[in-house]
Amino acid sequence: MKAGIQMTILQSILRRPIDIFPGWWVVTACAVIGAYGGGVYFYGFTLFFNPLRDELGITSTQASLVFSLTRLEGAFEGAIVGFLIDRWGARKIMMVGVPMVGVGYILWATVVDTYALLILVYVGVIALGVNGGFFHPALAVANNWFVRRRATAMAVISTAVGIGGALIVPIVGYIIEYYGWRVMALVAGVVLIIFIWPIVLAIKHSPESVGLYPDGDDPNKNTDTNNDTGKQIGSRSALEEREFSIPEAFRTKSMWILIAGITLRFTAHTAIMVHLGPILQSQGMSITKAGAAIGVLVLLSIPGRILVGILGDKFAKHKIVSILMLLQVAAMIVLMGANTELELYLFIILWAAAYGAGILNWAIVGDYFGRGRFATLRGLMGLVYSGGAVVGPVYAGYIYDTTGQYDAAIKVFLVVTMMSVACFWVCKPPVHPADRINLASTQ
Repeated sequence: MKAGIQMTILQSILRRPIDIFPGWWVVTACAVIGAYGGGVYFYGFTLFFNPLRDELGITSTQASLVFSLTRLEGAFEGAIVGFLIDRWGARKIMMVGVPMVGVGYILWATVVDTYALLILVYVGVIALGVNGGFFHPALAVANNWFVRRRATAMAVISTAVGIGGALIVPIVGYIIEYYGWRVMALVAGVVLIIFIWPIVLAIKHSPESVGLYPDGDDPNKNTDTNNDTGKQIGSRSALEEREFSIPEAFRTKSMWILIAGITLRFTAHTAIMVHLGPILQSQGMSITKAGAAIGVLVLLSIPGRILVGILGDKFAKHKIVSILMLLQVAAMIVLMGANTELELYLFIILWAAAYGAGILNWAIVGDYFGRGRFATLRGLMGLVYSGGAVVGPVYAGYIYDTTGQYDAAIKVFLVVTMMSVACFWVCKPPVHPADRINLASTQ
């Protein structure tokens, strides 16, 4: 009899439909797209670095400049794309951006045989599509669908980008070493158009567009009827979040401290990642080994990204970023003295542990300034912080061309990262102008 009751209960549980908030399916679609971009673009570029330099007969500075120009172009495009995302929705922008990247890779593989064409295709087609097709709109989607679980949602996308890097970069390295970089670029473009582009159709820009609310909240449930604002009692919800206008956001001290911290972080982090393949190869690794090492780096970063997302939803995000940046400082100290593969892997472990800091940058923007203008704000911020991503890689390439080593550049990046730690630590949430007025009226 008892066994029969237990079986009935078990069958009831198994028949019960699993109620998953649709926002997680939308984030999953963004994550799959991001995973592919992480493998062939964000982390894969460094493995194209030396083959491109050697075939085109250019210097490390010139090769670095290509990547830096993508950041410079992205700074101006990002402001426009951010406005378009907030205005028309992420899916429409991604439907154009994703196939543009695929076409760009195919052109890169088939027609690029001069430095000028490299800049034209990589900066003018591939990077142009990436800014509208991958990370920028994906973060805007996560920011719109979630408030209480915002950092977790963004961490899912960041983790997927990491998984893509861990799985795809070693394959990229193998194909480049044994078949050439042009074959790899061609395969990347074809796969992107045939398999990745259709996934964009699953993306909805906001929960309101399908009759829902962020986090699956019900605005009529657990609501204080005596409160004219309709704020939901209990944990923080979208109904409680303060929305800053663009001018209001940029008039806050928090915005400029945050921009400073992100800019300093981008300067060091982007430079190291762009030159990581050459740095590892300068220590005697083959392209395949370097690709495997970068894959290990990204793989090790995945648990930390998930943990950082969870912690970011529970504790002060700006302080968590500061602590993670200290790990990045330790990683660069190890890298400066590394001359064996064992020491290089110690650097990789520390660098991977700090990787989750990047995703919390953007969760902070959403927390501090709201959902409605997130993509526009991020794009406008890019006009400043992208400067670090432009200067850092070019400076590292110049130092290598003139000294044959990266040591002097890494020392500079170490100091820059320590400055970033300080910025994030003191970057407290801003006070909304309306709250400031209300506070003044009660005094």
